[in-house]
Amino acid sequence: MSTLVMIILYLYAPSSLRPIDAESILSILTMVFIITFLVPALSIGMLRLTASITSMKLEDRRERIMPLFFVAAYYALTVYLFSYKLVLSETLIVLFSAITATILLVAIVTTFFKVSAHAAGIWGVTGLLLSIQIKFPDSRLLWPVFFMMLLSGLINSSRLLLNAHSPKEVMLGSVLGFGTCFGAIYLFI
Repeated sequence: MSTLVMIILYLYAPSSLRPIDAESILSILTMVFIITFLVPALSIGMLRLTASITSMKLEDRRERIMPLFFVAAYYALTVYLFSYKLVLSETLIVLFSAITATILLVAIVTTFFKVSAHAAGIWGVTGLLLSIQIKFPDSRLLWPVFFMMLLSGLINSSRLLLNAHSPKEVMLGSVLGFGTCFGAIYLFI
């Protein structure tokens, strides 16, 4: 999802990504994809191979905790790289910090109560894009925000129709994701 957010921002709100330019976007997107998708996916696959988790679906609340903390650590690594090694824009640092905080909050809440990580993730993206649209008036994120709101509703509905979560779990994930991500960009950019 982070790679998608970066592509959307590059296409519709390029001023939010400065100093990233056309020459460096591909290498940064590749790094983001590897650290935030490929490595976490491989880690969860390894947890399944070693029988640390019983299913890739992570249906059991207790089995979700370790993978969520692993993923949060990978996102924290991304924040570290962006802050101290690559020295990229403040927007990206806050954006990835917000995603990291959202994943950590989902992991912490999951220790007590099952929450929809799908809802937190998609509504987090919606919150990020909406707050960037507000903070960067020259951005053209109206249609991507509209599409993300529609997609967020569809994902929430699918989690309910598949009986993967209760309405309370989906709502909690939605509020947690949107609130954390929207608030981080709105308050710190």
